[in-house]
Amino acid sequence: MSVFAGIDLGGTHTRFAVMADGAFVTSEKYVTADLMAAGPRLAGVIDRYREVIDRTGLAPRAVGIGLPATLDAARRTVLSAPNVDGLDGLDVVDLLQGAFGVPVVAERDVNFQFFHDMTASGRTPKVALGVYIGTGVGNAVWINGFYTGAHGSAAELGHIPVPGATGTCGCGKVGCLETVCCGRWLKGWQEKNAPQTPIADIFARHGGHPDIRGFVETAAMAVATAVNIIDPELVFLGGGVLEMPAFPLETLKARLLAHTRAPFPRDVLEVRLASNLGDSGARGASLYVANQFGPQP
Repeated sequence: MSVFAGIDLGGTHTRFAVMADGAFVTSEKYVTADLMAAGPRLAGVIDRYREVIDRTGLAPRAVGIGLPATLDAARRTVLSAPNVDGLDGLDVVDLLQGAFGVPVVAERDVNFQFFHDMTASGRTPKVALGVYIGTGVGNAVWINGFYTGAHGSAAELGHIPVPGATGTCGCGKVGCLETVCCGRWLKGWQEKNAPQTPIADIFARHGGHPDIRGFVETAAMAVATAVNIIDPELVFLGGGVLEMPAFPLETLKARLLAHTRAPFPRDVLEVRLASNLGDSGARGASLYVANQFGPQP
């Protein structure tokens, strides 16, 4: 039996998935803060992983872990994880390989979510793009493999500068895309302009407001910027914001294409909605290591 496992260590929840012969046999979710409070150096994550594996009675051949962090070029050491304490400077691969006794692959969490979406699509593109607008902006680029750049910090669409934006981003810069186009911005807008409207109903009740229309236009322009640079065959759009009731997905697609260079890639570009499964990151991590290490001999 060919068994692989995936861990998606998120800022709020950590998910564990186990896959045997291509089928997922378990998927479990836990509060990240509880796991991180169990001890230093991912002690809680390691213990919980072992419990999950023990319940399956299976022995994974390799493990993938997605992290809400910037990793070094070697994809081993966390450079910056602003939403999870205790990860900065940690060689996650060395630590977990020692704990699990099998190969471990570490990546940004959004990359594994993106890999799940590509796999589920049934496509094998040479070049693809993923943009996930949730609390922040997640971005993944595939060019015959994850494109991570010279130093490991590529695909940070959320931190491109936006003219006129004056807010300070969590990264420390002023005027990043994330300061004007993400769930945090929507929450701030709701508190200031529509406090009686539940945040989930912002698009349903206020989709015609110039600020909300501007939000969608800014998202379209940002994605089109990436599209025009890398010329992908396939684009996935996802994240919690796009799952909100009455989000104008077709408008976003139309405006994205309006800003995309013609005839190529605009006339052949395929734009898809991401799966947005709660455990797509853990599933994607499992699928990726299965792809890397192949079936068990």
